[in-house]
Amino acid sequence: MVWLIIVILLLIYFRDKGVPIFLYHQVNEVSNVTPELFEEHLKILKEKNMNTVTLSEYGRGEIGKNPFLITLDDGYYDNYKVVFPLLKKYNMKATVFLNTLYIKDIWDKDEDFLKNGEANYLAMEKYLKTGDGTTRQYMSWEEIKEMHKSGLVDFQAHSHKHTAVFVSEKLEGIFTGNERDITELYLYHKIEEGYPKFPKRGEYASKGIIIDRKFFDLFKSYYDKNLKGKDEKEILKLGQKFVDENKDKYFTWETDEDFYKRVTSEYLLNRDLIEEKLGKKVEYFCWPWGHRNKKIVELLKKYDVKGFVSTKKGTNGRKPNFDMIRRIELRKFTPDKFKMNLFIARNYILGKIYGWLS
Repeated sequence: MVWLIIVILLLIYFRDKGVPIFLYHQVNEVSNVTPELFEEHLKILKEKNMNTVTLSEYGRGEIGKNPFLITLDDGYYDNYKVVFPLLKKYNMKATVFLNTLYIKDIWDKDEDFLKNGEANYLAMEKYLKTGDGTTRQYMSWEEIKEMHKSGLVDFQAHSHKHTAVFVSEKLEGIFTGNERDITELYLYHKIEEGYPKFPKRGEYASKGIIIDRKFFDLFKSYYDKNLKGKDEKEILKLGQKFVDENKDKYFTWETDEDFYKRVTSEYLLNRDLIEEKLGKKVEYFCWPWGHRNKKIVELLKKYDVKGFVSTKKGTNGRKPNFDMIRRIELRKFTPDKFKMNLFIARNYILGKIYGWLS
């Protein structure tokens, strides 16, 4: 009975001491979060007297009562077309983490919304062919400037290309040739049936393996002649043997120095574009795919990164843990699930338990 009373008192004491941060990507009719659902979330926040603040305000301690953060990753066009009008309607704030490779200065026309996977794949396909990855599926700098000047939207760093690196020589499987993933397209430059699949992670998260693209066609030839039609277990066994026999010639591991140099270059491209276009200082970095690396935390701090935003679930204190800012991602949340997550994340103890369990 005593323990129950203690637990109840703790829950009461830590009620409203958590700072929830929710994560979105796209908000449109073909995405997992529709405009109608997003507006329902804003209505709930309004009903509960939640005070939406930007990440910069949170970092400065300017949060007041009932703080809540809306964040959006990547910078899709619907953030301007759909989200921004709703923020203005409800007088709410948000923070957007930008992938700068895909952003053009001005667009003079609209396009139908595509799901983010297809939008990014087509942008990378264009980039590899022409060196220009800009796409109308992302906002323009003109639109971003308008949002920034409104005072309702904060913009911070995410990535320039938002791609990946190979991290293991272990054969995971074989491509069918129908895959349409941006990271695979970037690494392989084309995807064909019989190409080998290797594990990969976000480009900020790990040293990578550089694989000579000649190897993919070499492996495909071996697959077509010796592996096609065999059962999966046999394919992986013989395919791995072929990889091991050829990796010394075609595979090169990045050194620590190469890794840090690549990450620094990628980050500075992203940061400098945002600072140049908006005339503001970038202080926060959002890990692509949430893939983190402690050494990169220390590296980016040298370039004045104040806080690191993750996809780790849970809640945050009224004073941020700048090395690990947690967020709750919404994909198919109903209004009731949104309310439940909001209730949990507003309570610092419940939010921490949720984070540990997740």
